[in-house]
Amino acid sequence: MRKLSSQHVRFKSWIKHLPDGKILLWNIHGFYEVIVECIDNERLSEIPSWSQVEVVGEIVGPGRICIREIRVLHKPVNPPVENESIDPPEDPVEYTKHYYRYLKYPRILKSILVYSSVLNNLRSFLLKNGFIELPPPIIGKSSDPGLRGARKISIELYGGVYELQSSLIMYKQLYASLLDRVFYVARNIRLEPVENKDTGRHLVEFTQVDIEASDLSMNEVVKLGERALYYTIRRILNEYSELLDYSEIERLENEVDKPPYPRITYDEAVEILRKKGFDIRHGEELPFEAEARLAIEYNSPVWITNFPVKARGFYYLEDPARPGYNIDYNLILPGGHGEVLDGGCREYRYEKLREKIIEIHKEPLDKYEWFLGLTRNNEIKPTCGWGIGVERLVKYILNLKHIAYATPHPKIPGVIGP
Repeated sequence: MRKLSSQHVRFKSWIKHLPDGKILLWNIHGFYEVIVECIDNERLSEIPSWSQVEVVGEIVGPGRICIREIRVLHKPVNPPVENESIDPPEDPVEYTKHYYRYLKYPRILKSILVYSSVLNNLRSFLLKNGFIELPPPIIGKSSDPGLRGARKISIELYGGVYELQSSLIMYKQLYASLLDRVFYVARNIRLEPVENKDTGRHLVEFTQVDIEASDLSMNEVVKLGERALYYTIRRILNEYSELLDYSEIERLENEVDKPPYPRITYDEAVEILRKKGFDIRHGEELPFEAEARLAIEYNSPVWITNFPVKARGFYYLEDPARPGYNIDYNLILPGGHGEVLDGGCREYRYEKLREKIIEIHKEPLDKYEWFLGLTRNNEIKPTCGWGIGVERLVKYILNLKHIAYATPHPKIPGVIGP
């Protein structure tokens, strides 16, 4: 836990009595494990753990606080037993079912605050770089079919069938064609296979910061993505260091250096992984475990570029210099956390889009007619973009074992909380 540093202090916090005679005080600014002086021990022990208090006093030494006044603002009706753990359940299924019980626990409160900081800093970065934020749609005639094993969710509405948005790809292309640079903070929904609850990195409902630009090249958008990652992590390290343990700060300092980050092609990645013993079938998406291993090899974020056309969604632009491969890119995080950013340059030509929808996804064209009509009339420009998974980035920053602990409202495959 971090240490209080101001000499004279007045703050509100939760309180927890610890077995060694210390107390734990925590709030949205930090977590402080301290020895208490200047107050009667009996008076202090009467305050139940998990109460919210207001503390007035002075810091008298490292890890020591002189409490002049302590006022109980709120206390639980049924106080937990004093030896109850301050950590949430290790089982992500149990946590997801009952997460509302654990929101004030230090580890969960820290995740929520880092989640908020990631959102705020990504938004700030994009606004400073000339992007316009738009509100994300929730339902539409069609959504992204390229979901790596997940399925889309359909609903009946006013006599028609619509899809909940799993990705805003077509809307991004539309508005980037009009406004040059746009972004959404989108809540996406995907029906993941139940077994994906055990990967530690899949949610049914998740947040994605989605950008698209018609005035930037692939290289410029890739550079923007790695700058956004670096900027966000640096801001968290600078502004929220009281929330992080020293080990977390040291790991981030070592792994996320100033960009640029290494880039390898899909073909190079397959070759590296086969040498490491992975059974990789060329032309298919890389398995999650294989992706994660690549970043471990580099001990830094690493880009994988130019995936095969048939392994990806219909909206990626085929590379004219390398037929059969897209102009696309994924950013993989170190430490086994896997992909955090997925992006590419977009197909905008009517005939090519029509062909890919039929061949790759085998879906009826009428679902996409509104977008195909725009491309037929040449109203969609060439664009490039990406999406950053907010919960995956929080998971990485805090080195969490499971993504359920990285979101304020966890919903993992097969387990939907309240």
